[in-house]
Amino acid sequence: MATALATQLAQIAARSTNPLDLKAQKRAHSKSLLFDQNVAASQDFDTIYQICLEGYQELCQMDKRFVGFARSIFSEQSKTEERTQMTAAQNKELDEVLESFLSLVGARLLLRPALKAVEWLVRRFRVHEHNILCLTLTFLPYHTMPIFAILLSIFPKNIPPSLKFLHPYIESLACPPRHTIVYTAIHSQSFFSALTGYVLKASSAGHHYAALISYWATVMTEAVAGLVDQSMSGRRETQRKNEQDLLLRILPFLNEGLSMRQVPELRIGCYMILTVVASKMNLNEKVLLAMMEAVVTDWTPNSTHAGLICLAVLSQQRQNVHLPKKILEAVMSIQGIENDLFVLSEQYRVDKFVTGLVLGTLEKIDKEVDLYRLTFVRTAIEGRLISNTHIASAIKAIVTAAENSEAALEGDQDLQGQLADLILRLMDSEVVGSLVQDIIRETKTDVESLETKLQIVLLPNDRQQDQITEDVEMKDTNEEPQVQTFESITHHIPTRTAYEMSLLSHSQSYVYGSLSKAFLLASSSLSDLRKFSDLPVLRKPLALSEPLFFSFFIRYWCGPHSGASRASAITSVRDYLVEQDVTADLQILFPYIIYALADPNTKVRHAASELSFKLASTYLELGDDKKELSRPILGSDNIYGSGSETNGVSWLSTADASRFLQDILIPNLEEIRQDENHIARLLLDSLNGPNQSKGLHSPAKGLRNSTKGALLVSLASHVVHTPMYRVKLRLMSILNGISKAGGVSKSKALLPLLLAQEKENEKTLTDHCETEEINRLSFVDEVVKIVAPNDRDGIRVIQRIIALDDSTPPVSLRKAAIQQVRNLWSSIKTDVQASLAATLLSLALTESALMPDLDIQGDALEILRGLPLSANTLHHILETIPALPATSGDGPAHSKRRRTSNGHVESHEDKPPEGLQHALRHITIVLELVDASKTATNSVLTKKLFQVLMDLQHSKVQLGIESGYLQSLVLGSLHKIVEQSKAITGIQLDRSTVRTDLIVECFRTSSNTQVQQAALILMSSLATVVPEFIIHSVMPVFTFMGTGLLRQSDDYSAHIVDQTIESVIPPLVEALRKQKGGPLAGASELLLSFVAAFEHIPSHRRSALFSSLIDKLGPEEFLFAFLILLLDHYADSRETRQFIQEFTSQYSPLIQLRTMEKYLEVVLDSLKSKPTVSSHFLTFSDGRSRASTALNLLSLPPNIFRAPRLILRSARLLSNKSEDAVQLRQIYSHLVENTLLLAEQVQPYKKLPSTCDLMLDALLGLLSLGESIDSLDILLKRGNTNVQRQVLRSLEHRIGDENAGNHAAQEACINFLAELSLILEGSSDLLLLHSATSCIDRIIERYGKKDVETVGAVMKVVASDKCLGANDSRLCIMALLCLSTSVEVLGEAIIPIIPHALPRAMDHLEAILGGEDVDERMHNAVYSFLGSLLLYIPWIITGQYLDRALKTSHESANAGLSAGCNVARKEVLTLIAKQVDPQECFAALLRTWDSAMVEGPDAVSEHLQILQLAIERLSKSAIAKQSQSLLNLLLKVFDLRRVQCSPRTAESYENEEMDEVEKIIDEVAIKMIYKLNDATFRPLFIRILEWATTPTSKKEKQGKVYRQISWYTFLNTFFDTLQSIVTSYASFIIEDAVEVLNTISIKNPDTITLWNRVIATLTSSFEHDQDEFWQAPSHFAAISPPLLAQLGDGALHKESPDLVACITALAVAADSPDHHKALNAAILAHMRSDNAGVRLIAVQCEMSLTGKLGEEWLSLLPEMLPFISELQEDDDERVEREVGRWIVQIEGILGESLDSMLL
Repeated sequence: MATALATQLAQIAARSTNPLDLKAQKRAHSKSLLFDQNVAASQDFDTIYQICLEGYQELCQMDKRFVGFARSIFSEQSKTEERTQMTAAQNKELDEVLESFLSLVGARLLLRPALKAVEWLVRRFRVHEHNILCLTLTFLPYHTMPIFAILLSIFPKNIPPSLKFLHPYIESLACPPRHTIVYTAIHSQSFFSALTGYVLKASSAGHHYAALISYWATVMTEAVAGLVDQSMSGRRETQRKNEQDLLLRILPFLNEGLSMRQVPELRIGCYMILTVVASKMNLNEKVLLAMMEAVVTDWTPNSTHAGLICLAVLSQQRQNVHLPKKILEAVMSIQGIENDLFVLSEQYRVDKFVTGLVLGTLEKIDKEVDLYRLTFVRTAIEGRLISNTHIASAIKAIVTAAENSEAALEGDQDLQGQLADLILRLMDSEVVGSLVQDIIRETKTDVESLETKLQIVLLPNDRQQDQITEDVEMKDTNEEPQVQTFESITHHIPTRTAYEMSLLSHSQSYVYGSLSKAFLLASSSLSDLRKFSDLPVLRKPLALSEPLFFSFFIRYWCGPHSGASRASAITSVRDYLVEQDVTADLQILFPYIIYALADPNTKVRHAASELSFKLASTYLELGDDKKELSRPILGSDNIYGSGSETNGVSWLSTADASRFLQDILIPNLEEIRQDENHIARLLLDSLNGPNQSKGLHSPAKGLRNSTKGALLVSLASHVVHTPMYRVKLRLMSILNGISKAGGVSKSKALLPLLLAQEKENEKTLTDHCETEEINRLSFVDEVVKIVAPNDRDGIRVIQRIIALDDSTPPVSLRKAAIQQVRNLWSSIKTDVQASLAATLLSLALTESALMPDLDIQGDALEILRGLPLSANTLHHILETIPALPATSGDGPAHSKRRRTSNGHVESHEDKPPEGLQHALRHITIVLELVDASKTATNSVLTKKLFQVLMDLQHSKVQLGIESGYLQSLVLGSLHKIVEQSKAITGIQLDRSTVRTDLIVECFRTSSNTQVQQAALILMSSLATVVPEFIIHSVMPVFTFMGTGLLRQSDDYSAHIVDQTIESVIPPLVEALRKQKGGPLAGASELLLSFVAAFEHIPSHRRSALFSSLIDKLGPEEFLFAFLILLLDHYADSRETRQFIQEFTSQYSPLIQLRTMEKYLEVVLDSLKSKPTVSSHFLTFSDGRSRASTALNLLSLPPNIFRAPRLILRSARLLSNKSEDAVQLRQIYSHLVENTLLLAEQVQPYKKLPSTCDLMLDALLGLLSLGESIDSLDILLKRGNTNVQRQVLRSLEHRIGDENAGNHAAQEACINFLAELSLILEGSSDLLLLHSATSCIDRIIERYGKKDVETVGAVMKVVASDKCLGANDSRLCIMALLCLSTSVEVLGEAIIPIIPHALPRAMDHLEAILGGEDVDERMHNAVYSFLGSLLLYIPWIITGQYLDRALKTSHESANAGLSAGCNVARKEVLTLIAKQVDPQECFAALLRTWDSAMVEGPDAVSEHLQILQLAIERLSKSAIAKQSQSLLNLLLKVFDLRRVQCSPRTAESYENEEMDEVEKIIDEVAIKMIYKLNDATFRPLFIRILEWATTPTSKKEKQGKVYRQISWYTFLNTFFDTLQSIVTSYASFIIEDAVEVLNTISIKNPDTITLWNRVIATLTSSFEHDQDEFWQAPSHFAAISPPLLAQLGDGALHKESPDLVACITALAVAADSPDHHKALNAAILAHMRSDNAGVRLIAVQCEMSLTGKLGEEWLSLLPEMLPFISELQEDDDERVEREVGRWIVQIEGILGESLDSMLL
């Protein structure tokens, strides 16, 4: 053969394809949605059609749209349709029909009929292959149902890329979750487009259904949201591009979906997606408007609700609220749109959308006024569907429409009326009325012009009702209002009043309402104003003698009316003064003119200034005539009614009145017109005088003080007596800015008003304020501002208002008075403050039954808490604290009370004393005031506070009252006083008032954490001020602190404890140092308090707390004591030990080592018979407890010494040549010395020595490796082998953990090898030798390569008789391991050691394998050594070394060792195969084959494994060179069966074992053949054939049989593996095979085995013949006669299946009619044998040939028929039965019966 076998095999593998089309078609036919695969495979199309047709017919009954498919995919013709035979156009048309049906049937897929119908599409048209995308999308809405998993089970392996996300679910047949589908829609554009296209196509065809649309809408909404989120990543330009791409992707299908008017559900889904897009993307106005227009286009009533939601969301994203006409008309055409918007507003923001509708409606007003739309505008505004900002825009639009209505419609009264009605309704609305008024005022709308244009009056919402109540006649409110004219109203006004002389009197007027209504209508017409002034009822002719005429206009312009009408009222008075000759003093107008001049309305101020100017001119006309100067004052006796109301008014003289007008008002009228606040500043500057002037121009420089005082008194009297609260409020706001004028106090002048209001009730005050539309709270605020801080009378009134007495002032006035106290507090004198504070306290303490308004009580307490209380005031209110009621019993009853209260059976005797709760509340408020006050640091309070503390403590003891909060308040206040005494120089704390016993008692008896905290804080402060007071009380504090406060987990408690420790511990330590026994004994008691509380202290607080404690005590002196106490107290707590390690690590190395030094001294002392130091910390009862205690204490130091932080910090410290480094070394040496001393002392105890060893090990590990090694000389020379072992063991661990790059450690370790070598040579202690060898091994492993010469010298000692040759197995094992390590380091330098070491190692291995119990550790150590040698110097293992290694390996394999030993051995054998020279390896394998065979199958298997690995690693050329060696080895191997079975003994292999070994042999041979070409292998093949067919001797014929069995076993594998490549090799074996077939001996079982192997070999050769080898006549003629002759041997019937298969394979290979005829003739001949078994096997052979060759073989049927006829009546039933089966087989192939052919 010219080519390599491997190349030929590769070519065969590439050509070998044998597709089973029929099976594939059967498998495809078995794909079903309804039936199991096996059932489906057995069904034909007729059966399937009938089942599926039933389902289709049921669908037609449900929906007539299915009927049309009866003529196509469900017709009878469809049963014969085959897609593979249809053209592309026909397939395309079929696809359209199928997809149309699928989209229609999707709504009913959960019904059985629908599944039956779809089953037909799957079985007949294979939609799961050709229409898989449409089918999947149809089923996708049901992806959580089991039917979807069934659908996945029929999918092919190759699915479209858009459905690739289904791959894992197809494999697991699990339903995909929803989030997976959404994720795919986001990240797969093809799936996104496919799903959307499917839904749109189904909808356009009318095949949509709710489940499909709903599923699509939800998935697409989430997907679009995800896509939007993805587009937001990257830079701004990238984001913009991503957004544009996304819009171009989704807007087209949204537009198509919105265009389907007949599918409202689809439109709603599109709305959802649009909503998401708009809310998450920053779209421009153009896009948003386009979306909105798309929403309203073709929408239907079914989709308007969702469309409105979408429009609302889109509108919110717009900057401009105006809507296009198309959108406006579409929305406003919806009936009941306002109701829909109200519903939407509960869940969505609609303000911008509604604003756009409102503004659009107002902009489109035309001649045909749409009342419905104006109603919508009012409803939208009143319903607050739009925000306040947008309401302002809407009101502006309404006003603009009203202002333009005349010009636009030429005075169209209809539109004006509608707009007027709209404005009035909005202003009268309870919801937005005030807001609309504010907007009109803020926009500076010309209200008067608007009122004139619309012929309405814009009044506040309560005014008309007030006026109606004053009318004489009331009309039914249910009737339609009638338009009233001025004439119609004046017609009903009486001509005179019954008794009214002034309309400003305090009595009720019966005509003012009618008059004001008439004046309102007349105010817009001058003629009507004149008519009104001339009304008889006003008695205009008597205007200068009685105030009725003027009082009406005064009341009107000071009332809550429109600005224009109020200005008209003022103008009417001015006109009267112009027309008449004034003969009276009209100063009655002064306060009301001032009121008008301060009006916010500009027109009112203008009219008032003109009236002022005219009034001033009437005073100028008086001149200096004294008679004229004494004109009668109009209304001086009846302006406010007859009696005291008018008599109390103070009037100016005519001269002063004239001076006020001329000097104050007239010069400043222009400024007053421009600024409403100017009149107030003018009066303030004029009356306060130049001393209080703030730089204003003072027009009253010549105004006398008397005039100032008279003016102030006059104005104040009008304020007091006028019935108009609006006037009172405005004038009070002006006068309250004046403190004093002309020696007259403003407070004195206005005090009568405060007194009057004090007597008024709340309801009356409220009625007045509501009637005149003023703020009640503003009014009472101005009333109480009357009182000045220096006005004691006023303060008393305020105090009386606040206090609870028989008077009942208005609640609002009382609240205002309380607030006024706060405003005046800083200016009130101290004595008055104390009184007021007591009053406020009394009010705050008033019981709720006596205080109906709890807000006042709360206000009083709030004001009191907010006032800066002086020390005297605090002392004063402290003195008000009542004594706690005494208990009626002899002792505390709180325990019993607690027990019974839980059971609700508390007795009367257990109730608290009467008044106790009130007293406690009193104390609480006072103490809170003291605690909150910044001035509560005066030491004068100390005594009283300690007294209160004592009372509280007594009440706790006597009454059982837990007053923790009160105690904490007292303690906190005392703490502030103490702290202040430390901070302020010159303030001395009165030490006689300090009661430390009370503080300790509070701490001891209280379970309240706050009390304990406050007590500790106070004690801490006192410790620095009066330490001698607290030094004797501190220990109980720490004791109880350990049981309580230390257990708290809050930060504040921790802070308090830290502060206590910081303040108290230093003086305490100083005191302890002065004691005889020193500080240690006393400190132990202190430490024990904290240690006892350790387990209760929160874990996160422990470290900080004890750090603070130890730092204050001094860690160098007391840290060791703390550790001993803590460890002794919690001996079994792992948590405590962990804490100690972490806690100790925070200190420096010096402190830690010094602490451990003292710690060990205590342990040493504790073991003495008479301990001294340890007695302060530990208590012993006997020797056992000493040992257990010492054991417990000694468990700590090793952990401390091993702490990484200590080791690192110590190394850092030692690296510096400082004094601390010297001290550290000294302490370290002492520690080592003490540890060794302790180790000697604890020898009598059981567990203590090992504990000391651990401690020594940890201590030695503390130093760096270099310093540790330097110190080892001293320790190793002490002569204690135990210590030496510990030191060496510690060094071994240290070396393993040391950094390999540490040069100092390297040098020290290498130098130390010499010391270790001396130990090996000089010591006889085996354990020490073991430790030294182990240490050497670790040093060599880490640093051996640094000094190979030193390592070599040491290894000679290790390999000597002292170590490797010792009798101790442990030492030998360690030596072997050390040698293994050194091989890598030394390399070839170890060769001088090999002659001594390797034989000893093999001796050890042979010794243990020859013994009864195998030492597996020694076994593995030897193999480790061998493995190292093979790995690094493999050429050294040759000859006898290699033979011994293989032979001992055979013994090991047969020894039944553990898996670990097997692994170690096999690793070495693998190295032999891979590392040893091939020639040497093959020779050794040949030499040791007999040894392997003797040891058994396992050894043989491993032996062959070496051979196989060696062959695999070699190249083809190397194998060719070693072919003869391999041939010799193979011949030996193939001879295994003969050796084992000639003769067979008890030690011989079992047949199964030989079979297994031969399988391995065959594999090895095949591996070799792969690497040989034909030229090389063919001679080897012939050689082996000769060897197998030549007897070993003339007498031993059986040996030849055994070799042939092995040979033909190999040949079977050979032909079966290499197949047609080696078919030609069969020519070499034909002769031998024929001989075997002809000489078979039934009696010999081995020959039967041989016969079977020959038959199997021939069968394999026949089956793989592709070169017509066996078709050649020479080959066929040689093999067929002997092979067919085997049919005649009845003894071989048991092997008939193999023989039949062989003959059948020969017939297939010899594919020739002549050959077939010869075979058939020979077989038919056997059918007439006398032996039934022969006939039977002949029939079976014919059946096999018929089944295999089919019609080709049946061409010989004429020859078979006679034999068949004969055998049909055979005597043997088996033959007859087989013949019948043969006949059926023939008929099945021919398709016709043989009855007519058979005789």
